[in-house]
Amino acid sequence: MKRFENDYVSMWIDDGILFSSYKINLAIDLERAKKIVEDRLSFTEGRSYLILIDFSNIKSVSKEARDYMNDPDGGLKGILGGAFLSNNVVGTLFINLYIKINRPSTPTRFFTNKDEALQWLRKIKAGMEAEPVSH
Repeated sequence: MKRFENDYVSMWIDDGILFSSYKINLAIDLERAKKIVEDRLSFTEGRSYLILIDFSNIKSVSKEARDYMNDPDGGLKGILGGAFLSNNVVGTLFINLYIKINRPSTPTRFFTNKDEALQWLRKIKAGMEAEPVSH
């Protein structure tokens, strides 16, 4: 299994799904958000993926970082859809606010159960694979 780790996040790809887990008590500002996205794009070699983001360890995310992460030319680049996973108050509040206010252009849902998140992502993936290719 292909893996990557930096000071902020661990990433790996399994069964065509990108997994991302933030480090404990991470505060994400714009600089860190850009580094995380830059490293993700390098790690995935420019390929687009569905992603499961474990947000449980997040301490805070700045407004500038949130705006960047929701930008199709920024943080959403290379993301086909995403499941957010969290079991803490900060992560839960951030994710629910993000989904409600930003209305992401890709399929996005919040989960507290990893198996349910993976089941949802696999369903999305199966739907994408079943779509006919236009000529």
